[in-house]
Amino acid sequence: MAFLKASLSTPDYGQNGVVTVSATETGTNASTDVLSTADAKAWMKVDTSADDSLIADLVAEVIDIVEQTYSFQLIEKTVVAEFESFARRVDLPLYPVQSVTSVKTVDDDGTETTLTSGSDYYLTGDTLVLNQIYDNEHPFARIRLKVTYVAGYTNIPNGITIGLKKAVLSSYEDRQDLVEGSVNELPNGSKQHFKRYAKLG
Repeated sequence: MAFLKASLSTPDYGQNGVVTVSATETGTNASTDVLSTADAKAWMKVDTSADDSLIADLVAEVIDIVEQTYSFQLIEKTVVAEFESFARRVDLPLYPVQSVTSVKTVDDDGTETTLTSGSDYYLTGDTLVLNQIYDNEHPFARIRLKVTYVAGYTNIPNGITIGLKKAVLSSYEDRQDLVEGSVNELPNGSKQHFKRYAKLG
Protein backbone atom coordinates (compact mmCIF):
# COMPACT_ATOMS: atom_id res chain seq x y z
CA MET A 1 0.00 0.00 0.00
CA ALA A 2 1.12 3.54 -0.70
CA PHE A 3 -0.64 6.77 0.01
CA LEU A 4 -0.02 10.45 -0.58
CA LYS A 5 -0.91 13.42 1.55
CA ALA A 6 -0.65 17.03 0.44
CA SER A 7 -0.40 20.04 2.77
CA LEU A 8 -0.18 17.78 5.80
CA SER A 9 -0.46 19.60 9.12
CA THR A 10 2.51 19.24 11.44
CA PRO A 11 3.02 20.43 15.03
CA ASP A 12 5.79 22.87 14.09
CA TYR A 13 3.95 26.20 14.32
CA GLY A 14 4.35 26.87 10.62
CA GLN A 15 8.13 26.52 10.59
CA ASN A 16 8.11 23.65 8.12
CA GLY A 17 6.01 23.41 4.97
CA VAL A 18 5.25 19.80 4.10
CA VAL A 19 4.69 19.43 0.36
CA THR A 20 4.05 15.70 0.08
CA VAL A 21 4.30 12.57 2.17
CA SER A 22 4.32 9.12 0.62
CA ALA A 23 4.57 5.86 2.51
CA THR A 24 5.00 2.28 1.34
CA GLU A 25 4.63 -0.82 3.50
CA THR A 26 7.95 -2.62 3.84
CA GLY A 27 6.43 -6.05 4.34
CA THR A 28 7.98 -6.70 7.76
CA ASN A 29 4.54 -6.87 9.36
CA ALA A 30 0.91 -6.82 8.29
CA SER A 31 -2.54 -6.07 9.69
CA THR A 32 -2.77 -9.61 11.08
CA ASP A 33 0.39 -8.94 13.14
CA VAL A 34 -1.17 -5.78 14.57
CA LEU A 35 -4.47 -7.48 15.45
CA SER A 36 -5.16 -11.07 14.48
CA THR A 37 -8.59 -12.27 13.47
CA ALA A 38 -8.52 -14.69 16.42
CA ASP A 39 -7.80 -11.90 18.93
CA ALA A 40 -10.49 -9.69 17.39
CA LYS A 41 -13.02 -12.55 17.58
CA ALA A 42 -12.11 -13.26 21.21
CA TRP A 43 -12.82 -9.61 22.10
CA MET A 44 -16.03 -9.67 20.05
CA LYS A 45 -17.12 -13.02 21.55
CA VAL A 46 -17.60 -14.50 18.08
CA ASP A 47 -17.11 -18.27 18.23
CA THR A 48 -17.89 -19.28 14.62
CA SER A 49 -15.71 -18.99 11.52
CA ALA A 50 -18.51 -17.85 9.19
CA ASP A 51 -17.46 -14.18 9.32
CA ASP A 52 -13.68 -14.63 9.52
CA SER A 53 -13.10 -13.00 6.14
CA LEU A 54 -15.30 -10.02 6.99
CA ILE A 55 -13.61 -9.54 10.37
CA ALA A 56 -10.15 -9.68 8.78
CA ASP A 57 -11.24 -7.04 6.25
CA LEU A 58 -12.60 -4.83 9.02
CA VAL A 59 -9.34 -5.14 10.98
CA ALA A 60 -7.30 -4.10 7.94
CA GLU A 61 -9.56 -1.16 7.16
CA VAL A 62 -9.71 0.09 10.76
CA ILE A 63 -5.89 0.01 10.89
CA ASP A 64 -5.67 1.98 7.63
CA ILE A 65 -8.14 4.62 8.85
CA VAL A 66 -6.41 4.96 12.23
CA GLU A 67 -2.99 5.40 10.61
CA GLN A 68 -4.21 8.09 8.25
CA THR A 69 -6.26 9.87 10.91
CA TYR A 70 -3.68 9.98 13.69
CA SER A 71 -0.39 9.69 11.71
CA PHE A 72 1.13 7.03 13.98
CA GLN A 73 2.01 3.93 11.98
CA LEU A 74 1.00 0.45 13.10
CA ILE A 75 2.43 -1.28 10.03
CA GLU A 76 6.08 -0.51 9.33
CA LYS A 77 6.58 1.79 6.34
CA THR A 78 9.29 3.51 4.37
CA VAL A 79 8.33 7.18 4.28
CA VAL A 80 9.46 9.97 1.94
CA ALA A 81 8.59 13.44 3.25
CA GLU A 82 9.37 16.57 1.23
CA PHE A 83 9.35 20.02 2.83
CA GLU A 84 9.01 23.27 0.89
CA SER A 85 10.79 25.11 3.71
CA PHE A 86 12.32 24.01 6.96
CA ALA A 87 13.70 25.31 10.24
CA ARG A 88 16.26 23.89 12.65
CA ARG A 89 13.83 21.32 14.06
CA VAL A 90 11.76 19.28 11.60
CA ASP A 91 8.99 17.12 13.05
CA LEU A 92 8.69 14.09 10.79
CA PRO A 93 4.99 13.70 9.95
CA LEU A 94 4.52 9.93 10.26
CA TYR A 95 5.81 8.27 13.42
CA PRO A 96 7.21 6.65 15.52
CA VAL A 97 10.49 6.98 13.61
CA GLN A 98 12.66 3.87 13.68
CA SER A 99 15.56 5.12 11.57
CA VAL A 100 16.52 7.76 9.00
CA THR A 101 17.66 6.45 5.62
CA SER A 102 18.67 9.74 4.01
CA VAL A 103 18.31 13.51 4.34
CA LYS A 104 18.75 15.64 1.21
CA THR A 105 18.41 19.28 0.27
CA VAL A 106 16.96 19.97 -3.18
CA ASP A 107 17.72 23.22 -4.98
CA ASP A 108 15.65 25.02 -7.62
CA ASP A 109 17.00 23.00 -10.53
CA GLY A 110 16.34 19.68 -8.76
CA THR A 111 19.93 18.97 -7.70
CA GLU A 112 19.98 16.89 -4.53
CA THR A 113 22.70 17.19 -1.89
CA THR A 114 22.92 14.41 0.69
CA LEU A 115 23.46 15.53 4.27
CA THR A 116 25.61 13.55 6.73
CA SER A 117 24.22 12.16 9.97
CA GLY A 118 26.01 13.61 12.98
CA SER A 119 27.73 16.52 11.30
CA ASP A 120 24.75 17.94 9.35
CA TYR A 121 21.80 16.57 11.31
CA TYR A 122 20.76 14.25 14.09
CA LEU A 123 17.54 12.55 15.13
CA THR A 124 15.94 13.03 18.54
CA GLY A 125 12.76 11.03 18.96
CA ASP A 126 10.64 11.78 15.90
CA THR A 127 12.32 15.14 15.25
CA LEU A 128 15.15 15.84 12.82
CA VAL A 129 17.53 18.58 14.01
CA LEU A 130 19.63 20.43 11.41
CA ASN A 131 23.00 21.45 12.84
CA GLN A 132 23.57 24.41 10.51
CA ILE A 133 20.27 26.16 11.22
CA TYR A 134 19.66 28.19 14.36
CA ASP A 135 16.41 29.07 16.15
CA ASN A 136 13.61 29.59 13.59
CA GLU A 137 15.75 30.95 10.77
CA HIS A 138 15.19 29.85 7.18
CA PRO A 139 18.59 30.25 5.49
CA PHE A 140 17.51 27.73 2.86
CA ALA A 141 14.33 29.60 1.93
CA ARG A 142 14.65 28.50 -1.69
CA ILE A 143 15.90 24.99 -0.95
CA ARG A 144 13.62 22.07 -0.18
CA LEU A 145 14.26 19.19 2.19
CA LYS A 146 13.66 15.52 1.36
CA VAL A 147 13.74 12.97 4.17
CA THR A 148 13.49 9.20 3.69
CA TYR A 149 12.97 7.18 6.85
CA VAL A 150 11.36 4.10 8.38
CA ALA A 151 8.33 4.59 10.65
CA GLY A 152 6.19 2.23 12.67
CA TYR A 153 5.74 0.71 16.10
CA THR A 154 7.93 -2.26 16.92
CA ASN A 155 5.55 -3.00 19.81
CA ILE A 156 1.94 -1.80 19.57
CA PRO A 157 0.87 -0.03 22.81
CA ASN A 158 -1.90 -1.87 24.63
CA GLY A 159 -4.15 1.21 24.53
CA ILE A 160 -4.05 1.26 20.73
CA THR A 161 -4.81 -2.46 20.57
CA ILE A 162 -7.87 -1.99 22.77
CA GLY A 163 -9.00 0.93 20.60
CA LEU A 164 -8.68 -1.24 17.48
CA LYS A 165 -10.70 -4.04 19.05
CA LYS A 166 -13.47 -1.63 20.03
CA ALA A 167 -13.55 -0.13 16.53
CA VAL A 168 -13.72 -3.54 14.83
CA LEU A 169 -16.50 -4.69 17.19
CA SER A 170 -18.48 -1.49 16.58
CA SER A 171 -18.15 -1.83 12.81
CA TYR A 172 -19.13 -5.50 12.93
CA GLU A 173 -22.24 -4.93 15.05
CA ASP A 174 -23.48 -1.78 13.27
CA ARG A 175 -23.56 -2.68 9.61
CA GLN A 176 -27.03 -1.65 8.50
CA ASP A 177 -25.82 1.55 6.81
CA LEU A 178 -22.44 0.29 5.69
CA VAL A 179 -21.19 -1.48 2.62
CA GLU A 180 -19.91 -4.82 3.84
CA GLY A 181 -16.28 -4.58 4.87
CA SER A 182 -16.21 -0.78 5.13
CA VAL A 183 -15.63 1.45 8.14
CA ASN A 184 -17.07 4.95 7.96
CA GLU A 185 -16.62 6.24 11.51
CA LEU A 186 -14.45 5.34 14.48
CA PRO A 187 -16.39 5.00 17.76
CA ASN A 188 -15.73 7.58 20.48
CA GLY A 189 -14.38 4.92 22.84
CA SER A 190 -11.68 4.04 20.33
CA LYS A 191 -10.86 7.67 19.62
CA GLN A 192 -10.10 8.28 23.29
CA HIS A 193 -7.53 5.48 23.22
CA PHE A 194 -5.93 6.68 19.98
CA LYS A 195 -5.71 10.33 21.02
CA ARG A 196 -3.38 9.36 23.86
CA TYR A 197 -0.74 8.44 21.28
CA ALA A 198 -1.44 11.11 18.65
CA LYS A 199 0.70 14.24 18.32
CA LEU A 200 -1.88 16.14 16.32
CA GLY A 201 -5.24 17.21 17.64
